[in-house]
Amino acid sequence: MADDLGKKLAAGMKAMDEGDFKKAYSQFKKLCAENPDEPECWYYKAECGSLASGMFGAKISNDEIMDAYNDAIELDPENADYYQSYGQFCISINKYDEAESAYLEAAAADESRASALYSEFAVTYFDHAMASYGEIMEDPKAREPFVRKALKYMLMALEIDPAEAKSLL
Repeated sequence: MADDLGKKLAAGMKAMDEGDFKKAYSQFKKLCAENPDEPECWYYKAECGSLASGMFGAKISNDEIMDAYNDAIELDPENADYYQSYGQFCISINKYDEAESAYLEAAAADESRASALYSEFAVTYFDHAMASYGEIMEDPKAREPFVRKALKYMLMALEIDPAEAKSLL
């Protein structure tokens, strides 16, 4: 990565750290146009867009954010952090199947973190589903598919199969 690009990325990250997401987002958007083959540009554009739209109500579409994550992933498919961040974003916008796929890709990209990634997906997914679906989640039948998926990933994190878990309980 060129030193100049590194400085520009650092300036965008500094603007993000200072809470100036509008400035940071426009910097990252420009960097993506100037450096379309640099995955970090796309990743930080996505991260900044996610923060700006989620916390500060900026008018950045979910599709634009998803596209930026996917561009970063396409350019650096071995980077587990890109998949993990994409999965977190997908959970935040109720795209649970997409999030699940992203977490599986992250675990495949960095097997040493697989347990942590599986458990993170399980807890984040379940918490978000509970918050999103509110009162209907009080019904055990309505809650079942969410609990089942979260439990599946917790068992994967612990490297325990369902039969062993049942015998332990």
